[in-house]
Amino acid sequence: MSVPLFVAERYLRTGSAKGYASVVSMISFLGLVIGVVALIVVVSVMNGFDRELKARILGVVPHVTVTGSSEASLEGIREEYGVAAITPFQEKQALLISARGSHLVSVYGIEPGREQGASALPGSIVEGSLDELAHTQKGILLGQSAARRLGLSTGDRVSLLLPKINRGGSLLQPKLVSMRLVGTFVLGSEVDYRLGVVRLEDLVSVSGEAPGLRITLFDIFAAPVLAGELKARGLEAQDWTYRYGDFFETVRMEKIMMFFLLSFVIAVASFSIVAGLSMLVDAKRRDIAVLRTLGLTEAAVLRLFLAQGAMITCLGVVVGVVLGVPLAWYAPEMMGAIESLFGFSIVEGTYFDRIPTDPRFVDIVAIVAVAMVIGLAATLYPCIRASRLPPAEILRYE
Repeated sequence: MSVPLFVAERYLRTGSAKGYASVVSMISFLGLVIGVVALIVVVSVMNGFDRELKARILGVVPHVTVTGSSEASLEGIREEYGVAAITPFQEKQALLISARGSHLVSVYGIEPGREQGASALPGSIVEGSLDELAHTQKGILLGQSAARRLGLSTGDRVSLLLPKINRGGSLLQPKLVSMRLVGTFVLGSEVDYRLGVVRLEDLVSVSGEAPGLRITLFDIFAAPVLAGELKARGLEAQDWTYRYGDFFETVRMEKIMMFFLLSFVIAVASFSIVAGLSMLVDAKRRDIAVLRTLGLTEAAVLRLFLAQGAMITCLGVVVGVVLGVPLAWYAPEMMGAIESLFGFSIVEGTYFDRIPTDPRFVDIVAIVAVAMVIGLAATLYPCIRASRLPPAEILRYE
């Protein structure tokens, strides 16, 4: 072990004569641990909400829609863009009317037999089935929340009002169609209030328009690139970011802001490192002077105190990661136990029944890097100050 590391390790264990510098170092260590734990847990929970919202909303919302093309002409994009399915599709805005009131929804026209693998709808149906929809003329599937709002049960009739608009934007005679509710689904998002699903042939017969195509991708973030490629071919294409891009961008910005704000916890702990090392430098002035007269260079003194600050920082970050990752991983279970103990639910009134979490290696690496940079930067001032102490001036009065 080199002299700077040996002395730094001794100083870290013994602190100053009064022990106050050691107390400050312990506070710095605890502050770093709390900051790293808080960052890991909060960022992981926000990742969980982001993942769940994408799965619940984008699991049924078309990733890319195309008009004026055929399935055969799009076969070439399957491998290049990771296409999971290409299916006939049509979307219309309509007004659902029942005895209890009316409700505006988006109506998707699909081929029920080809929906498996094209969306999350098959696994979200709680009443009825896609087979029943396929064999029912003018049948409709609704989100359970929308059905409850309209006071509908499976088998009830509901009127579907589709506006007809000409190319000039003028409203023509709307079409009113009686539909039978054949089932409900629960996706756990706003879509449960805003979506109705019917057979494609029923919607085409009412709208009088040719259907388009829906492209489902394995990687939803490839949708804008694919849409741009299709537009370059002269096709009319639209991806999910047109409607939901701002929403998920807001979620991403919230995550960045939380990361930034919680980094201040680490910064506060770093101020304690500055204070602790500065007091240690004052307490060890005579020792530093003696070491300098014995041949220790300014650079070696600098490394000595830099090593001590690095030890505190590294130990705090490592302990924070060791505690933070399990806490982030088991956050839903831990919050569930706390909620059961105190009789409340933190997610009550939302679409979630528990707090989602998604610890990601990249985020943990970023948190460790930020904590290390802040902690090491905080040690520079007292280290430079210690290396520049004049040994002759100090020993003259000893």
